Amino acid sequence: MTREKSKKFVGVYYQTLQNADKAYYITYKENNKKKWLKIGLHSEGVREQYCSQKRNEITSKIRLGEDLPEVAKRNVLTLNEFAKKFYDDKEVHNKQNKKTRARIEKHIQETIGDLPLNKITKEQIEQIQKDKLKILAPATVNFIIGQLSAIFNNAMENEIIDRNPCQFVKNIKINNTRIRYLELEEIKELKERLKSDLPLYYFVLLGLSTGGRLQTLCNIKVNDIKANGTIKLYDFKNESEYYGFLDKSLKNELLVFINKFNKKANDFLFQTTQIENYMNQYYYRQLQPIFDELFNSKIKNISKQEKVVIHTLRHTFASQLAINNTPILTIKKLMNHTDIKTTMKYAKLSKSKGEEEVVELTKTLISL
Repeated sequence: MTREKSKKFVGVYYQTLQNADKAYYITYKENNKKKWLKIGLHSEGVREQYCSQKRNEITSKIRLGEDLPEVAKRNVLTLNEFAKKFYDDKEVHNKQNKKTRARIEKHIQETIGDLPLNKITKEQIEQIQKDKLKILAPATVNFIIGQLSAIFNNAMENEIIDRNPCQFVKNIKINNTRIRYLELEEIKELKERLKSDLPLYYFVLLGLSTGGRLQTLCNIKVNDIKANGTIKLYDFKNESEYYGFLDKSLKNELLVFINKFNKKANDFLFQTTQIENYMNQYYYRQLQPIFDELFNSKIKNISKQEKVVIHTLRHTFASQLAINNTPILTIKKLMNHTDIKTTMKYAKLSKSKGEEEVVELTKTLISL
C-alpha cells in the first residue's frame, strides 16, 4: 500500500487501507529533515483540506520559531496503550481473547509496557525472553514473544511504527524429539478404566478419534456433530475451524450419550461445570490421576516427554494414523497443522518401507 499525493494540496498524502478506509498524512521540513506526520483517518472525519490547514499551521510555526501545535508534538502510543486497543479490536473475533489478553498484558506491564512503541528495541525483547525463560516453559515464552510480535505488526499496519523489534528474535527450541503415544493395548486398558464414567469415556474417545487439543474438546457442542459423519472442531492455537470424522458406530453412541444427558443442540458436549472457563481444568483434574495410575507410575524418574497427559491423546491419534500408513499430508490436514514440519515427526512411525507401492507401480509400468 503506497501513499498517494493529493492533487489539490501541497505536502498532503493519503493511503487506502485494507478495510477501504483512508489514512491521511502531511510532510514538511524541520531542521532540514523531512518529517512525515499522520493526521488521521477518513472514518474519523479527516479530509485533505483539514490536513493542508494543519500543515500550514506547522510550517508557519517553524518559520517563526514558535512552539509547534499539539498535533505535531503528540507522542507515539505506549505498548500498554496500543496492546489495549489491539485486544479490544480482537474481542469479537477471538474466543480465547480474554484469556490471552490477561496473560500477555500482565507480562507487558511488568516489563516494557510504559515505553513508546517506537522506542522498544530487539535487545529489550531478547532480555524479556531470557528473563521469562527462568520461570516459564519455553513454549509459553515463545507464545508471549509471538503475541508481542502480533501487536507490533498491527502497529505497523496502522502506520504507527515502521519496524517490528520482534522480527529477528529467534524462537526458543523446544524438545519434542520423543513423543509419547498410547499403544492399542494401553488404549484398551484406558477405555476399560473409564467405562463407568460416560463423560470421561467419550471425552477420551473423541480425543483419540479426532486429535483435538484439550480446549478444542471442551468446546465441542452438540450441533458440531454433523449428519454426514463429520464433526466441526475449533483450533484455539491456530484460531481456525476444521473438520474431523466420526465412525458411524461412535456417532450413534454419542447420540445415545446426548439423549441420556438431555443435551440441547447448542449445549457443550462435555460441560460438567457451571463456568465454561473451568471446563478444561475439570477434565485435567479428572484424567491426570488416572493417567498417572495406569501409565506414569510404572516408569521410575519419568521424563516430561515420556509422561502421559491429555495432550497424549492427540499424539496417539496422529501416531496410530501413521502406523496404519496414512499419508502424511492427510495427517497434517486432520491435525490442522499449519506447517508440514510439525507433522513430519510422525512419518517415522509408518511401517511401510515403500516396497509394496514400488512393486505395484512397476507392475503397472510393465503392463503398459
